[in-house]
Amino acid sequence: PVASRHALPAELVALAKAVGEHEGTQIEAIVAGCLDQFSDAEIELFVEMSASAGRPLNWNVLTIDATVPERVPRQLFASEQARKAGGRIVALTMPILTPMNMSLGTFCALNLIPGWGPILGLPVPERIERLRDPDVRAGMLERARSKEAGVFRRLADFGRYVIGDTYSEANRGLSGRVVRDIAAERGQDPFHCLVEICAADELRTVLWPMPTDNDPASWALRAETWQHEDVLLGGSDAGAHLDRMCGAPYTTRFLGDCLRGRKLATLEQAVKMLTDDPARLFGLRDRGRIEEGFHADLVLFDPERIAAGTATLVHDLPGDSPRLDSKALGIRAVWVNGVEAIRDDVVSGAVPGKVLRSGRDTRTVSTR
Repeated sequence: PVASRHALPAELVALAKAVGEHEGTQIEAIVAGCLDQFSDAEIELFVEMSASAGRPLNWNVLTIDATVPERVPRQLFASEQARKAGGRIVALTMPILTPMNMSLGTFCALNLIPGWGPILGLPVPERIERLRDPDVRAGMLERARSKEAGVFRRLADFGRYVIGDTYSEANRGLSGRVVRDIAAERGQDPFHCLVEICAADELRTVLWPMPTDNDPASWALRAETWQHEDVLLGGSDAGAHLDRMCGAPYTTRFLGDCLRGRKLATLEQAVKMLTDDPARLFGLRDRGRIEEGFHADLVLFDPERIAAGTATLVHDLPGDSPRLDSKALGIRAVWVNGVEAIRDDVVSGAVPGKVLRSGRDTRTVSTR
């Protein structure tokens, strides 16, 4: 519920221009095309916003998948156009696969598949009745596999879903199992099987789609894309989707992968991409590297153990609402502004940091 959600393109450009009148500011924008491929109008809007402000514009998130080879060139075409116009457009992309759970009971990415929203928005009893209708399911599958579904097509392979938390006696023992295996035992197609499992839980079942882009070709394409001058590792929406996805572990998981896994970057390259590169883009003053006179924000980690734990649901929010939590592994100590804040997973209680403010703690990174 913010003004920009309902603003016309001219208003967005005016807002961007106002941002450019203040020291140390940046622009972020998210449009429908961020999910798959930008339209010409979206590229024109981003270019005009960045050029008018004289500030870099970042967007998220660039999804890299070797089965859709045209996506990366199309998305980075916006960056090429921005540079010609005196702006800069930077794509954020995650260096790990971030699991995102789904549900037939609460709003999630499945609701964004064309034609699915009205059905998944029905009251639960009526929703279950509709989902159990073979003709309704056939229509939903057809829409989910259509070109119109865009990036959400990857969610339509229901046989590759893993059952998470369950809540009924009928579903005892199903957590951790793959839907296609359960469907084969029951003689059902995967989507029908998934619907029946969820119906037994009154649609509370937590569903985990297996990634479709965990292949060598996709990882090679990621490593190549990371080298582009207008691509930055990371993502936005911090604090959003608390019970759906947990992107916070990307730093430690990426470092572990570089040291002991795919080794798509050297340790030195990985650290720079996670620290100095974002500090330079956002104009953070005296941060992002170990250098005399800089703030001593330091992390000491064990290269043999650095990683992230599996994301699990914990119910510790108001009203016992759930969120996903993942533990950092292999972190020996953390210093904030030169003061030890964490040692061997024990928080010291020291709070030597401060909330950063544009202009005071950032310098202007101009595109002009």
